[in-house]
Amino acid sequence: MTLIFVHIAMHSVFLSVYLYTEFYDQTFIMPNIPYTFGGNTKYLTHWNLVFQIFYFGLSITIHLVMSCNKRSQFGRRLCRFRDWFLAAIAFPFASIVVFIFWTLCVIDRELISNIPPRLQELIPVWLNQVIHTYVLLFLLVDMYLIKHMYPSFKSGFLGTLVVGLAYLAWVLYLGFVLDVWVYGIMKALSGAQFGLFFFVIAIFFLFFYIIGEKINNKIWSSTKYIKTATKVKKVN
Repeated sequence: MTLIFVHIAMHSVFLSVYLYTEFYDQTFIMPNIPYTFGGNTKYLTHWNLVFQIFYFGLSITIHLVMSCNKRSQFGRRLCRFRDWFLAAIAFPFASIVVFIFWTLCVIDRELISNIPPRLQELIPVWLNQVIHTYVLLFLLVDMYLIKHMYPSFKSGFLGTLVVGLAYLAWVLYLGFVLDVWVYGIMKALSGAQFGLFFFVIAIFFLFFYIIGEKINNKIWSSTKYIKTATKVKKVN
């Protein structure tokens, strides 16, 4: 029972951080940035933040349901969906956001966004860290403390591709139809470079999906081994 309260507290803290980040962004940052069609929905960073809010909100719901009835079939179905969502969406998208942001920061920060530098100064350091760093760290802590059952590769990575293609379609519509380019690097690419860029991004999604599964399996296979060894020792 104590462990459940620890998990609830952990997920509540993570969820609170994300909700406050979203509140701060909508209240103090977005009103000062000239509006373009799509608002925040243009950015993968915002999509990912919504995914993380949903994931940790779902996790808290599961804790509450299972604490009332450990044999709840509804709770178990939610657990399976949570694990699928972590594998297919939460972890790959958090990883890709962190990787792309910090890689482009090293190359040229202006390639990340079309927001003028003077407006980028409105974004506090803590918020920048939350949406571009902590999103992955929080998931790693979650995976270390809570056992997740990864879905089949076909089911999991198909979800990654569907959501990724949905975002790609949205970005392409904004760029080619409305001439609203979300990221400066995309506007600078030619036709062949454009295709290569998204092919590489797809490869990275696949890479991070596999990395997420390997991390999860490594953590919990080691834990299982330790528990089994302890039991054998007690028997002997």
